[in-house]
Amino acid sequence: MKKHLGSLAAGVATLALAAAPVHATTLLFDFGNLGQTTPDVGWNNVTYPSPNPPPIVSPVVDSTGAVVPGVTLEVTDQFFINGQPSQLGSESPSGDAGVYPVSATDDYFFGHTGPFAGGPDASTAAFKLTGLDQSLAYDFTFFSARNGVGDLRETAYTVIGANSAGGLLEAANNDSEVLVLAGIVPDGNNEILVEVEAGPNNSNGLEFYYVNLMQVTTIPEPHTVGMLLVGSTVLAARRRS
Repeated sequence: MKKHLGSLAAGVATLALAAAPVHATTLLFDFGNLGQTTPDVGWNNVTYPSPNPPPIVSPVVDSTGAVVPGVTLEVTDQFFINGQPSQLGSESPSGDAGVYPVSATDDYFFGHTGPFAGGPDASTAAFKLTGLDQSLAYDFTFFSARNGVGDLRETAYTVIGANSAGGLLEAANNDSEVLVLAGIVPDGNNEILVEVEAGPNNSNGLEFYYVNLMQVTTIPEPHTVGMLLVGSTVLAARRRS
């Protein structure tokens, strides 16, 4: 199955491939239920004791289990919080999602438009990575799935640092497709913000949207960062012409 690339990220990804890193650091995050965390080495579990806000994830480890100094993940705009997230995602990950464990693909954080199940409106949600390195660029891969439904649960992701990219991923009955937003450089505070909401083609009455897992991979070479920023400028200029 194909990977989905955000409109800005598509051009940036091409530039990143032209100077592919020899070594990269990968961070893996499983969003979801306290009863289904991912125990595998190298995974960071993002959970919360309802109805309290999710605690900051610190320390963050890389895919080898090594602590990445200074990096944290913090939820800044709440998802649904009045109860534990469900485990109704993908139990049979395949294709581009096949590299991830079921414990990460099956549960999720979700949001909704208007009140739901005693929770207030959660039409937008967001979290940020802090303590990042401005000499690096970061590639983001998202997987979202809510299986066993008959409508559309399209989810929109926007990743914002010194540059930004956005894209859409259909979560309904998804086992295989992921969204890649590539080449994001941290802002002046060493942070990258991820915003999540329903996509324009979401047909559910409450506009449910999801994030099951996120992979973040660094691009080590400083000169690559310059190329990516130039590429973003060129793409923006083309849009204005």
